[in-house]
Amino acid sequence: MKYLIKDLSRMTGVKGFTIRKWQERYKFFQPEMAKNGYWYYSNEDYILLSKVVNCLQKGEKISHIAAKGREAILALRGEDDYNDEEKKILRILQENRLTDLEIYLEEKFKTSNFSIFIRQYVESLIILIGRAWQDGFISVADEHNFSKWIAGYLRAKLQSRENTLTPQWLVAVYPGDMHELGALMHFALLKEKNIPAKFVGTLPKEHIIRELKRGEYKVLSLSMAMMQPMSKIMKLKETIIEKSGVSKVYIGGRGYQLSKYGTCREK
Repeated sequence: MKYLIKDLSRMTGVKGFTIRKWQERYKFFQPEMAKNGYWYYSNEDYILLSKVVNCLQKGEKISHIAAKGREAILALRGEDDYNDEEKKILRILQENRLTDLEIYLEEKFKTSNFSIFIRQYVESLIILIGRAWQDGFISVADEHNFSKWIAGYLRAKLQSRENTLTPQWLVAVYPGDMHELGALMHFALLKEKNIPAKFVGTLPKEHIIRELKRGEYKVLSLSMAMMQPMSKIMKLKETIIEKSGVSKVYIGGRGYQLSKYGTCREK
């Protein structure tokens, strides 16, 4: 996946001009210029920036971090940040033993109700995999493999909770954000409460509004994984309410929390 500098800023909280300054001074990113004249950063650049942020939070100076070089920074591992059970789960994923991962989740499912299962176990597992990807413990391929698998696993769990009621709650992903798992977990919790809902995943703003207008929806939920300026979030919310006629629009997820309480600022 390719990121603009504003995407890196939203995901890490590091201001765009700081990223540019670090690149000019230390040369540890490897952006590529596209035909449109924009510089695009890779997954490795994002992981590297995340590791730099982690080192800074531990008290290291940026000059000392940069002196290690790109490969050494990417190779940094936070072994102490993972317990034995987490390391075991990551090994299962790396070895592509998804059947064992399913057995692990099924054991948790048998000992808890559906709501606790989603909030305590599935959500924790998704956060673990995302953190391990950022830390370089697993590859991009491993993370994508897991995302596809867990989405299918959750959909299978929801099949027994289908109903024929007309959906009144639409669940989607914040336009432009490609991460669907947060929205899918929210949809699962609504289904557990027997709330008639429909999950549509990633759609452009215009298609979300069109779907809201053609149905009998009263509520829209949008899940965010990437940070956005709060002014942009509020503007989108106002536009959807004005053009669709729904009475409530809820926005949540890690990206929203970071946008609300983190360091994302207007550029």
